[in-house]
Formats: sequence, C-alpha cells, structure tokens
Amino acid sequence: MISLVEIADRMREGPKMAGRDWDMALFKKMTELVKEHNIKCPKEPSAWINVDDSLADAAWQAAVDFVVDMGCFCLNRERVVRFTEEEVKEAMRSMQQEVAMGEGKDARVWKQHKIEGNEPLNISPGHHAPFTEDLANIVVQNFAMIPRLDFLEGFNFPKIDGYDIYGIPLEAYASKRQVAWLREGIRKAGRPGAAILYYPITTAASSFLAAIDPVAGLRPSDGVLLSVLPDVKVEYDLLTAALVLQSYGYFGVSGSFGIAGGFCGGPEGAIVEGLVKTIIAWMVYRDNLYYNGVEHLSHVSGVKRVMFPMHFARSVVYQATIRNSNGIPMHWPIPVSELCTESHLEELILRSIEAAVNGANLYVPRVSRSRINGGQTPADAEIMIEASDAAIKGGIKRSEVYGMFKPVITKLMENATPEPGKLITECYDLQRHRPRPEYQQVISKVKKEFTDCGLGWA
Repeated sequence: MISLVEIADRMREGPKMAGRDWDMALFKKMTELVKEHNIKCPKEPSAWINVDDSLADAAWQAAVDFVVDMGCFCLNRERVVRFTEEEVKEAMRSMQQEVAMGEGKDARVWKQHKIEGNEPLNISPGHHAPFTEDLANIVVQNFAMIPRLDFLEGFNFPKIDGYDIYGIPLEAYASKRQVAWLREGIRKAGRPGAAILYYPITTAASSFLAAIDPVAGLRPSDGVLLSVLPDVKVEYDLLTAALVLQSYGYFGVSGSFGIAGGFCGGPEGAIVEGLVKTIIAWMVYRDNLYYNGVEHLSHVSGVKRVMFPMHFARSVVYQATIRNSNGIPMHWPIPVSELCTESHLEELILRSIEAAVNGANLYVPRVSRSRINGGQTPADAEIMIEASDAAIKGGIKRSEVYGMFKPVITKLMENATPEPGKLITECYDLQRHRPRPEYQQVISKVKKEFTDCGLGWA
C-alpha cells in the first residue's frame, strides 16, 4: 500500500491548483459521476432506507472512479495528490475489518457489522462536544460508567486555566489537559484500560503530538480524530500527525460524511463524497473508522431538521462501504433540537434504529450545533444503545423502517424547526448518574411513542 511518506511527497510536489479551481472541478466531476452511474434518490419518503444493493455498488464504483481520476486536494499547499488505479485498489484490499483498542479488561474490538445483522453494535457514547473545564472530570466519569462503552472521545473547551486557547503553546497545553482529564475520568469510573480518542484542539501537528503520554495521555491502544475536510480536502499538519502516530499503533477516526448543499451538489453527489472521503481517509491518514454518511448543510449548521432524502442517502453510504470493502462505517446521530426535548430524542432514537438496520456502528450522540455544556448527556447514549439493541432483537428490516415509524417520521418532518432545550447540568444529575425528573418524563413519553410503533424495548 502507498506509504504516508509518499503521500507527504505528493503533497509537496503534486500539481498546483487554486482552491476555487478544485471546488469547481469537484462539482463538475461529481455531476458527471452521478449521471454516469445513475445514482438517484427517491421522490417519496416511503423509500426511507435503500433496499437496492446494486445502487450501493454503483455508488462505491463512482467513488473509486473519483479517487482515481481526481485524487484529493491538500488545502495548505494548494496541490493535488493523485493516485493510480492500482494504488487505490491495493488500498481498498488493505482496509481493516476489525480494530483492537483499550487494554486489559477494558480492551475491545471494533468491527464491521452486517446489513440487517444480528450482533449488537459497537458504541462510542460521548463527547466530540464543548464542555467547560470545571465539568470535565465528572462528565467524563459519567460517560465512562456506561457499560457498553468501547472508546470515549475527548472534547473542546474555550479557555484553559482562565486563558484563551490561542497559539501553539496554549494549544499544546490544552491538548495535554484534555487527554489527562479523559484518563482521570475513566479511572474514576473504574475503567482505567478503556480507550480514549483525542479530539483536536486545533489541526496543528503540535497539538496531536503533545497528547502522547502513556501515563496521563494517549497510549498506543488509544485513537485520534483525523478527518478529511469537506470537498475532499486534506491537511499537511494532519498528515504529519498521522505519520508519527501510526508508528505508535494508534487507531484513527475520520469524521468525513458527505454534505448535501455544498460543492458536491445534492444528496446524490453527497453519497459519492461520503464514500470518496472514506477511501481518502484510509489512504492519506490511515483512519480505521469512518462516520461517513450524508448530512445536509442546513442540518449540520443547526438551522433546520433535514430528513428526506438524507436518511436514504445515508443508508446508501453505509451499505456501499460494507458491501464493497472492509471499512467500518459509523453513524453519528446529531439531532437539531437541544437536550430535554421530545424531537431531540425522537430523532436520536430513529437514527439509532436506522444505524442498526444499515450495519453502521454508533458514534457519539450530540446536538448538531451544540452549546457549551449542552451537547449531550449519558442518558442520550444509553437510549441510543437501547434503541439499536431493540431494532436488532426485533429483526427490523430495511423495507420496514418507514412503515413502522411513519407517525414519528411524519411528526418530525412536519416541524423542522429546532426546539430550544437545556444544558447538561439542568437535565442530568451528574452526581447520581441519572436524568433529572423532568428529562426522565420526556424520555418515558418518547419511548412510549416508539413502543406504540412496534419497537420492543428490552
């Protein structure tokens, strides 16, 4: 497989191109590939989840064609990194189907699951969200107390020791503090060997390298978030981090879903983008896990809930990854409504069910545009786990999702406006590790909605 050193050389010596020219070339190529491979999303929401395996395979081939024809774009150096067809095929043959993480009794294996499979999903229950430093240890401890945790991601914060986090020295210091808080929190929860994932304070290589510490920071059994940027762009410093971290054995995660409403065009182009980013993340950063579905720009920005045909497009990406590679897709449930609201939980549960049906592991639940201390609670993660387990136990098929949950889907689609909600301290008791009474009432009400639809909670 092509080495990361060779990738670095191509970032330095590849064809020069302005960023705007890359964007327009990408738009043109995506449009061509969507047409050539006949990638179409349905017109009616009754086709909520893809059941056409040939469509998933066509989408994967379109992604391969893109990587062979276009490569990726190094943002910092304004150079194109190109690959041969054989390099791309060899890379796909080398993708990992299982990834070991953690140590001792907390060691876990994260693996690719089957579409409509019958095994419980792997879980990363929390963070990838902003928290203030006064809550850091206790929030980590609460998420680490969730028994099904496979790894726990870090978080960002606006200040450290009262200082704004600005410039390389403070960024490196904040990075060390983040992983130290993670390590201390999981130790307090009785999970000292659990894997943690570094959530970048910045994309500077120094921030990643500062987190390496086998005692109070990142160990070789831990991971790092190295994401391919929108429009298939990569960064020089992230490759620097990948080169060093790979030698230690860290696993990598790429937050690289396709984005409808950008230069890739509509959901069809976003399907291809999500798959292209999966291949590029493995080739350029050696990422092993990919939250690689499809989202709409308005949904990610928290402006409004955008569901159809995003749920369909997302399912195509997961299914294509599983059917055509050893890649391990993950679903990132990101409701637009805030904590302690019905629509937040409705969307979270629905997306967790769909993840199970599509064979995508579950990545941290979080409000799409979260406030500081308002992105998630451990209760959200526990509900996510319960919903996916119930879907698997009930043997729900792809073709059944819309019919079963139409009342909830219709309700969410008819009101796309995000609901304002609460902060974690207002709706979750961090001392007793449980939702506060008001939130528990909302949880019970929403769970009953899904029970009435036929979901058999354990």
